[in-house]
Amino acid sequence: MAEMTSLAPRAAALDLILACLAEQRGMAEVLMRPPDSFRALPPEGRARAQRLAVECFRAFGRADIHLRRALRKAPPDAVMWVLRLALVEMHVLGAPAHGVIHDAVELVRHVGAPGLAGLVNAVLRQLGTGLDWASAPVPRLPGWLRGALQNAYGAKTTAAIEAAHQVAPPLDITLKGARPDGLEGQALPTGSLRLMAPGQITALPGYAQGGWWVQDAAAALPAQLLRDMAGARVLDICAAPGGKTMQLAAYGADVTALDISAPRMARLADNLARTGLGAQIVIADALDWRPDQPFDAILLDAPCSATGTLRRHPELPLIRGKEDVKALQTLQAALLDRVLDPGQGLLRAGGRVVYCTCSLLPSEGEAQIAAALARHAARIVPADIPGLPPEWLLPDGTLRTRPDYWPADGGLDGFYIAHLQQGG
Repeated sequence: MAEMTSLAPRAAALDLILACLAEQRGMAEVLMRPPDSFRALPPEGRARAQRLAVECFRAFGRADIHLRRALRKAPPDAVMWVLRLALVEMHVLGAPAHGVIHDAVELVRHVGAPGLAGLVNAVLRQLGTGLDWASAPVPRLPGWLRGALQNAYGAKTTAAIEAAHQVAPPLDITLKGARPDGLEGQALPTGSLRLMAPGQITALPGYAQGGWWVQDAAAALPAQLLRDMAGARVLDICAAPGGKTMQLAAYGADVTALDISAPRMARLADNLARTGLGAQIVIADALDWRPDQPFDAILLDAPCSATGTLRRHPELPLIRGKEDVKALQTLQAALLDRVLDPGQGLLRAGGRVVYCTCSLLPSEGEAQIAAALARHAARIVPADIPGLPPEWLLPDGTLRTRPDYWPADGGLDGFYIAHLQQGG
C-alpha cells in the first residue's frame, strides 16, 4: 500500500508533464483541466505532484546531460520523461533512490512501454547513487530565446539569467495591511514579503482572514505606480488571477477587472472574496468592450511570452517559440492602441496608463512603448516606487526587472513596466 501511495503522485506528475507537452499549454492552464490521475489525489498529493512536475521541467536539461552518458540511444519521449522525473526526484528533491526507482519501473508500464522497464531500472541504478549532479553545466535556453537575450543584455547577463532559472523561487506575498501575527518572512525594499520555506500556503497566518495574497515582488510593482488613485476609476485589463486588482482595490481605487477568460476570472472572484476587497468583474475581450464612461487610469498587463517567469514556469521554453512571440507582439500593439487612442472611449483625456509585460524580450517592452509613443500623443512618467533600486530604472524612466537581480535573496521575475500619461 505504501508503494502505491508513493506511485500515485509520481504518476500524476508525469501525466501533468505529458499533458503540458501534448496540449502545448502551460502548467497553470493544464491545472484548470488536469488529468484524472491528478484529480484523484488528496490536496497534499496534488501539491506533491505539481512540485515534482515543475522541478522536473526546471532541471530536465541537467538530467539529460547525465542521461546521455548512460544511454546508447534515447528511448521514446514518455520513457525519457520517466527517467528525468526519477533523476530529479533523487538528486534535486532528495528522495530515497530505492522507492523512486521502483516506481519509475511502474511508470514505464503506465505509459505503455513495459518492454523498457529493464532499461529504466538499469539506468537509474547506475545514476541513482554517487552521481555528482552539479557537475553538469547550467543548461542553455532554446536558441531563439537565448539569442534574443544575448542581443539585449550580453552573454554574461544571459548566463546569469539561465543560472537564476535553475533555482526554485521563494514565495512572495503582498500584504493587504499590517503583517499578520506569526507570519515570518523577509521584508523586501519594494514592500513585498518574501517567504523562503512557506510550507502549505493556506495554513499560513492571515491567509484564511484575507490578509495577503501570493504575488511575485516584480509583479507587485506595476500597480504601485497607481497607488495615488484612491477614489479614481481604474481599469485592470487582463486582470486574472487578480493580484494587481487587489492591490488597486486596497489603495482605494474604484476598480473594474477585465479579462477574456471566465475560468481565470472565477479565481479572481475567489481571491476578492477571501480578501474582502471589491471590484467590478467584466468577462470580455478588451479589444471590443466599451465602458459607460472613460477611466481615469488603466493598468494593462498585456499577454506576452512570459519569458520573465521561467523560474516559476519552467515548462514554457518547451511549449513556446519565436512565432508565438510575433503573434503576441501584434496583440500587445493592438491593446496599446486601444487604451491610448482617445476615440476608443477607454481612457479619459489626460488619463494614465501603466503598461507591463512579464517578458525579458525588449520587443515586448521597450520596442512596444517606443512604437506606441510614435503613434499616439502620450509621454512617459518616470517610475517612482519607494525602495526601488535605481539600477532597475532605464534612461527613459521606464522600469525593467530581471531574474538575476537580488541573487542573494532569491531573485525575482523579469518585468518591463512603463507609466504613461495620455496627451503628451
